[in-house]
Amino acid sequence: MDARADADPGVRRIIEDFIVDYAHMIDDDRLEEWPDCFTDPCTYRIINRENHARNRAIGVMECRSRGMLQDRVKALREANVYEPHFYRHLLSGTRILGCDGNAWQAETSYTVIRTMQEGDMSVFSTGKYVDEIVLDADRPRFRSRIVVTDSMRVHTLVVIPL
Repeated sequence: MDARADADPGVRRIIEDFIVDYAHMIDDDRLEEWPDCFTDPCTYRIINRENHARNRAIGVMECRSRGMLQDRVKALREANVYEPHFYRHLLSGTRILGCDGNAWQAETSYTVIRTMQEGDMSVFSTGKYVDEIVLDADRPRFRSRIVVTDSMRVHTLVVIPL
């Protein structure tokens, strides 16, 4: 792993903008665009802090291909029954941890506020994103996005991606 990431402001800016744009895409309900943020194959996993620290594979959700991500969106739009709600992401600064080839490792803390249709708001999830981001010629993409939640408990069905 190469620690030169902090010395390259252009790469840092691309990665930070990508992570912010991802959060806005989810918050703006542009979920059909979500799978395009990933390579194919990829990993998208939501897992609690304890299981992640112990390298356990058991999590809340795991997708291993862009097709699986597309299926999640299709199920959300056509099959799942849930009370309508929206997310608002609050992100920390991103820590660039290093580079392996064209894949950059980064971590970003997050808070997701959930707003229900009637206006009730609550902190839905807090934690960190553990990312492996590939810088392709056309755009950055997640090879892996591990959502590590601080809480052991998920209060409701995770329908919308974190």
